[in-house]
Parts: sequence; structure tokens; C-alpha cells
Amino acid sequence: MIQRIQFDRLLLTLVLGLFLFGSASMYSASTTVAEQEYHDSNYYLKKHMRNTLVAVVVFIFFSSFNHQNFRKLAKPILAIAVIALIVVIAQHRINHIPRPARWLSLWGFSIQVSDLARLAFIIFLADALHSKQPRIEDFKQTMLPLFLVTAVICGLVVIEPDLSSSVMIMAVAIAMFFMGNVKLSHISGFLAIAGSGAMITAWVTPYMRQRILTFFDSSRDVTHAGYQIHQSLVTLAHGGMNGVGLGDSFGKALYLPEPHTDFVFAIIGEEWGFIGAFVLLTIFILIFLRGMRIARNSPDIYSMLLAEGLSLSFFLYALANVAVVVDLIPTTGLPLPLVSYGGSNLMITAAMLGILFNIAGTNGTGVPNKKVTGSLSELYES
Repeated sequence: MIQRIQFDRLLLTLVLGLFLFGSASMYSASTTVAEQEYHDSNYYLKKHMRNTLVAVVVFIFFSSFNHQNFRKLAKPILAIAVIALIVVIAQHRINHIPRPARWLSLWGFSIQVSDLARLAFIIFLADALHSKQPRIEDFKQTMLPLFLVTAVICGLVVIEPDLSSSVMIMAVAIAMFFMGNVKLSHISGFLAIAGSGAMITAWVTPYMRQRILTFFDSSRDVTHAGYQIHQSLVTLAHGGMNGVGLGDSFGKALYLPEPHTDFVFAIIGEEWGFIGAFVLLTIFILIFLRGMRIARNSPDIYSMLLAEGLSLSFFLYALANVAVVVDLIPTTGLPLPLVSYGGSNLMITAAMLGILFNIAGTNGTGVPNKKVTGSLSELYES
């Protein structure tokens, strides 16, 4: 199962560049908050370094693990994710915890269960769509069960409550259905039902409804509900074309809430300017396009859908985060992959990228691709 594979040098360069750029920006954005909360401006950097070490191990494992073997594990992995979702929801209800039930503590690390569910679901759906290709047009026997599984996963994530992550999972599922040759009429019907359910849920849930109302009129109360978005836009605008310089942000000085997590892109825009923000977005786009090319070169539908699902999920999270910061969509709470502070998302992102590297290095077959020079083991030994 563990193998020496060839690595995609361009993808590796892009990912490392994004991670280093993101780490520097996250550290800069976190110093003031860390000093106020823990009297140590390096607090979040230290935790980030610890998380990074674990993430590297996760990446090495998943990049060396034959992704074809996940087909045998797809259902058990999804079952574990479902159980984890049920456990955190039950803990929330039984213990009357006021905050959303999204985290599960394991071995000193807090894992956001919706992230685990997202990865597990992508693996499951890629395998299911591959296996059911001969009967893909049969709604009752093939698509209805897959639609129900999708609805259950998204429904459990909504109950946490975490509508934003649920919408992301649903979006990836819809895209994978489309790329997996599912009939457009089936997808359209499912999308109509799922979309209606999401809108109703958002409106009847107080905090979600508040976010929507604030989005449509964020200027109505910039001292309360609209404060974060207002400060985000002010912070971005302050950066201008060239930025104020790394470490010289005004927004991070307790004006902008969550400057090192959900709104780190605003700090990047302020310190690095429009040029730096544009470069960051370009890297995300290039990683996505590279992932889609890896998918296109895969020899089977499973590998193709797995690569597409992972690449799209990575890109959609980045897109949603940036869209919130520039006030294009309501606040979601979704992180910027490899940039925002957070151990859980970093681990899952490392796993997703590791699988993508394995697909690229084996042309989707599980057999090392000899057309690409260099190996991951050379990288590890250097």
C-alpha cells in the first residue's frame, strides 16, 4: 500500500509557495491577537509549526498510499465520518453546549468533523460513481441511493450547525455528479430540492438569517452586525496597490476580528496590496487547474472523479473565503486553505493534496509514473 511515487514538480512548487506565503501572512496577522490573549506574540506561530509537522506526516502518508486502495475503504471511512458527526451532535445536545457542535478532540488535536466528512464523502462518491457507471441512468437503483447519502451527510453537517460546510459539500457533489455522467434531469431535480432545503434552513436558523440580512445591508449597523465586514473592506482598501508592508497592518491591531483565520485575506490585501492578493489568487487558480489536468490524464473514472472532487473542494473553499472578505457573499466561517490558522483544516488539506499527488505520480493506476522525473523520497531525504 505504501509506495515510492513520482511527484508533480509544478504542483509541488505551487503548494509549497502557497504554504510559505500563507504561513508568513498568518503569523503577521496573528501577533497582536496572540499578545492580547496569551501575552506571547508568537503563540499562534508555535502552534502552527506543531500543526505543520503533523500535516507533513499526513501529506507524506497519503501521497505514498495507493489511492486505489481507498476504494475498498470508502464505505468504512464514510461510516466513521457519519458516526463522528452523530457523536459531536449528541454531545452538543446532551451537555447543552452553547457553541456549535463542530469539533471532536483526539490525541490532543481538535478535528472539525465536517472537514473529515468532506474528505470521506469525496472518496465515497468517486468510488460509487465509478462502480455504478453501467447503471448510471437508472434513477431508482443507482442515483436515488447516492442522492440520499448526500442528503444525509449534508443534513448532519447542517444540524451541527454548519450550513456553509454543508453547501460546500453539496456543491462538490453536484459537480462530481455532472462529471460522473449522471443525467442532467436527475441533477437538476436534486439541485432544486437541495437548494430549497438550504434556503429554508438558512432562513429559519437565527444566526444564519442574521448573516444574510447583514450581507444585504451591512452598512445599517457597522458597530455590531456589520462591523466585521466593514472592517474587512476598510483593511483591504488601506493596502492600496503595493500594500503597507509585512507586519505593518493596522487592521490586525484588534480592529478586524479573526484576522489570522477567516479574514486573513484582508490582512494579506493590506500588507501585500492588490498585487500580493492577486498573486495569491493566481496560485490558487493554478493549483486548481493543475488538479483538473491531473484528473483529465487519469485512466479511470474513479481516479478522475477523485482528483476533480479534491481539486474543486480546495478551490471552492478559497473562493468562498475571499468572496466573504470582499463582501460578495454572507459570512461563512470557511478558512482559506493553507493560509488561515487552524490545525484541523490544515490536516485535511494535507491529506487531500497528498491523495492528489499520488494520483498525479501514478497516472491514477497506483503504479509509479516513470514519465515524471524525481520522487517524493528524494524530497524527504533532502
